[in-house]
Amino acid sequence: MEIQELKFGHRRVCLYRLVQGSAPLVYSIDYHENGQLLLEACKQVDCSGFNLVTISGLHWNQELSPWPIETVVSKNDNFAGEAPQWLPMLTTEVVPQVERLLDAPPAWRCLAGYSLGGLFAVWSAFQTDLFTRILSASGSMWYPGWLEYAREHELAVALQGTYLSVGEQESTSRNAVLQTVGERTQAIAALLAGRGVPTKFELNPGNHFKNPPLRVVKGIKWLLDSDN
Repeated sequence: MEIQELKFGHRRVCLYRLVQGSAPLVYSIDYHENGQLLLEACKQVDCSGFNLVTISGLHWNQELSPWPIETVVSKNDNFAGEAPQWLPMLTTEVVPQVERLLDAPPAWRCLAGYSLGGLFAVWSAFQTDLFTRILSASGSMWYPGWLEYAREHELAVALQGTYLSVGEQESTSRNAVLQTVGERTQAIAALLAGRGVPTKFELNPGNHFKNPPLRVVKGIKWLLDSDN
């Protein structure tokens, strides 16, 4: 395995070259750099045959939120709605520079994310055709206005697979907005399936913080297996 690191301002991008030649390439939006944890989780579910890119160091609430909203979780939320500025950097700067390091173009690209990163991943499918697979593990589908936006807008890409999951205890939050995450995740899954997208919804044990790497990797495995 070869690991190469790039910097884009405050953002850290790590390429884990696991296989040679043209292979699926998963871009994973991470709060902290956790490529090794993801690869360890891969061993648990026998997931292989892809290359991995982790993107961390983001201004999380600011750069991954699609539009500004008031505070939801705490007074320090700062959901500034800067995703429309970050996504073009991802698609026109990060992706091209990463893929120059590969010895062949990727077989396909997946954008994966956990929590707000999962929301960003699904939202991106309405903005760009660069990623043909989308993975949202415990994604923030509760985000105010998001479900309505998805219902009112068309996808920008012919998605070949989408995986969404949520923890079974996430909807038991005391926060009235966060309580909607389960039903809204299922609603997004149903919406995508209704538009002809091969879609998997999975309910995982535990709350929002229960083993994020494994939840992401379960989605990667499903997307890889669906491609066979």
